[in-house]
Amino acid sequence: MSERRINYRYDECGLDNVILEDFPVQMDEAGDEVITIPNVNVLHQVLVSAVAHKEGGLNPKEIRFLRSEMGMSQAELAKLIGRDGQTIGRWERGETNIDQTAEIVLRMKAIEFTGWAGLPIDELASRTVYSAEQKPIVIDAADPTHYPRKTAA
Repeated sequence: MSERRINYRYDECGLDNVILEDFPVQMDEAGDEVITIPNVNVLHQVLVSAVAHKEGGLNPKEIRFLRSEMGMSQAELAKLIGRDGQTIGRWERGETNIDQTAEIVLRMKAIEFTGWAGLPIDELASRTVYSAEQKPIVIDAADPTHYPRKTAA
């Protein structure tokens, strides 16, 4: 099997804006690409942190991604933030927007889940202002032992 490196759009994670730069793609004997994500749990921890710390309000896919990665049901997240499960479903389907207080709690819980240092509450609050522009999350995939995040251009 031969290998080449590409910038891979990682839609399988449930987010539309994740780019794995310098990602190794194996080519089988027939010339077909074989996509394998090594250390996928490490990568997803990096993505949880990136989403929790991002500038701009969380979109529906990001809310679902954080909840799912933390292993929470809609009912469990609802209980944590003092809402009902139907409200969580509405946020994840984009029917209604998440309110700032709930978004801050969700971000803080996600940061706690990763075990990494987070931002102070006032800084997180300033990041919850919704923006239609969705910046890419760019991950350096050359070394899959830790998947460092790159600054988007």
